[in-house]
Amino acid sequence: MKKLLCTILVFSVFFCKAQEIEVRGGFLTDSIKIGIVVPYTLSASYGRNQTIVFPDSTYSFAPFEIDHKVYFPTRSTAEISYDSVVYYLSSFEIDSIQRLKLPVFVVHPQDCTAIFADEDSVFLQQLIAQVPDSLSIEDLPLKTNTAYHAVSWLLNYPLLLIAGGILIVVVIVGWVVFGKRIRKYFALRRLNRNHRRFNEEFGHSVDRLKQGFSTQLAESTLLIWKQYMERLTSSPITKYTSKEIFQLVRDESLADALKKIDKTIYRESSGLEQEPLLELQRFSQDQFKQKVEELKNG
Repeated sequence: MKKLLCTILVFSVFFCKAQEIEVRGGFLTDSIKIGIVVPYTLSASYGRNQTIVFPDSTYSFAPFEIDHKVYFPTRSTAEISYDSVVYYLSSFEIDSIQRLKLPVFVVHPQDCTAIFADEDSVFLQQLIAQVPDSLSIEDLPLKTNTAYHAVSWLLNYPLLLIAGGILIVVVIVGWVVFGKRIRKYFALRRLNRNHRRFNEEFGHSVDRLKQGFSTQLAESTLLIWKQYMERLTSSPITKYTSKEIFQLVRDESLADALKKIDKTIYRESSGLEQEPLLELQRFSQDQFKQKVEELKNG
C-alpha cells in the first residue's frame, strides 16, 4: 500500500517553470464511511530558491479530522523541487457529499502566502436506508460498534507556552512583592521549631538529672543548651568556656549559673541544684524572644 501511495504521489506532480508553484490535492478514494480513515494527497512543485510549508496537525481540516500524516522526502532538479504528503482523515459529518481543499504556504520574509489545491469531494456511504417517518425510535435499525478507536492526543503548544510564560511572570512578581514576607515566615517557623525541640530535649535531660545525678549527664545537659544557643546567636558557643560566654553576653545571672554548673561537674559533686539549669532555660527563652522580634521588625 505504501509503495502504491508513493508511486501515485511522485507522478502526481508535473514539471513546471522555475519560480512557479503548482499545488495538487485530492482523495485517493471516491467514497467514505463515518469514522473510517481515508487518505488525502497534497503535493507541490516550486522553485528551488523558495520555501513552502504544508499544513500540520493544528490546521483545521473541517469537515474532516486528521488521524495522522506521512511526509515524503523532497525531490529536486536543477530548478524545481517537489514535496508531497499524505493526510489520513476521518469524518463524523452526515452530509452526503463532503468537500475539502488544502493549501501550501509560501514563506516570505514578512509573511506567508497560501496557495490552495483544487477542491475535491467524496461521497458518504449510508449504513442505513431512508427511515420512514412513522418508524418508532425503538425500531430504528441502528448499527453498533463498541470497538476501541485510538485517537491521537494533540498538545496545544502555543497555549502551553503562553500559560508557562504567565506562570513564570506571576512567580517573579510574587517573589519581588512578597519575597521578604515569605522568607520571614519560614525563618520564624524554623525558629519556633528549633525552640520547641530545645525545650523538649533540655527538659527531658533535666528530669533525668533529678532521677539520678551523674557528671556525664550534667555535661550532656549543658551541651544541649550550648548547641541551641550556638544556632540561635550564630556564635561558636560550644567552643567557649563559661568565662568566654560571660564576656560575650554580659549577663550576671547567667554567669553565676554557669559557675555553679562547672563546680558541680569538675568537682564531681553528688548533685546539682535545679536553679542554675532553670536560669539557662530562662536565658535561652529571652534570647529566643529577642530573635523573634528582630525577625518581625527586620
